[in-house]
Amino acid sequence: MGLDHVSYAPYSTYPSASNGASGSSYATPIDLTASNSPKKCSRKRKNESADGDDADGKPAKKKTKPKDEERRLKRFRAKLPGAYHDIRHRALTQRMFVIDRQRHAPKQEEGSLVEHATETISLAGTTGNIYTIDIDRVPTCDCPHARKGNQCKHLVYVMARVLRVPENLEYQLAYLSSELKQIFEKAPPLPSETVVESEKDGNRKKLEGECPICCVDFEPENAKEQVVYCKAACGNNIHKECFDQWARTKPGKVTCPFCRTPWDADGSDVKNVAKSGAVNAEGYVNVAGQLGLSGQRDHSTYNEYWVRRQGYDSYG
Repeated sequence: MGLDHVSYAPYSTYPSASNGASGSSYATPIDLTASNSPKKCSRKRKNESADGDDADGKPAKKKTKPKDEERRLKRFRAKLPGAYHDIRHRALTQRMFVIDRQRHAPKQEEGSLVEHATETISLAGTTGNIYTIDIDRVPTCDCPHARKGNQCKHLVYVMARVLRVPENLEYQLAYLSSELKQIFEKAPPLPSETVVESEKDGNRKKLEGECPICCVDFEPENAKEQVVYCKAACGNNIHKECFDQWARTKPGKVTCPFCRTPWDADGSDVKNVAKSGAVNAEGYVNVAGQLGLSGQRDHSTYNEYWVRRQGYDSYG
């Protein structure tokens, strides 16, 4: 049986050995079936309104905020911080007393767009120290905790209980002028603003609203709640305990927190208790003894390691 005739391709069509170092590889054949036309870009040019390019293909300028737009002095908090719950709980469950409130005339500061009032509150903290809280574009408190850059319970107390700030603004660290204007427009009036000259007849007002000292609502249905009122003039109501403690912080003659008329008291329970607190080692006027406060700092909600690291307890 003979061999079948097999035809082979010409030798020139076989791949030739490359000039590589090994001498065992072959050059890759060229694909002559592929198209030599350039690839089209799949991404189509969008019009000016879509990609921001102008008619000449130049990038359009980025939109900038108007020059007259007010800038918030600290980052806006889009949601309630987790740690704020603990601070608020402490602020609203511990005993603190408003010693004085002063509303300052509207002004327009550099960088603000709207005239806005400011307010200064003197507040006796849980240890009896009297702190000063200023409500402005960046609210401040002069307690040691706030001086270290923290949001203290005294500020929270003022925002939540004294000024009754809307929830979405209560936990902010800075405010726009328009927000401050809104806060003061909706805040409870100053005690002195509630007095009508024609009503200074000493007749007792209806027991409603809140006490001007602790800023807590009266409870007419609570038989144990002791309330006094201004018999000398305006007739406004005050918790007896709050008034006694407030009076002890006032040097000189005691006056009504509402109308500032000298207080007409029965007996000598208030007449002889007006004293000024002594300045303690921290530099604060302390009225713990006059207010019946322990003077001890509460650091139950603070991390023990953090307290030791900071070098101080929780400030009252």
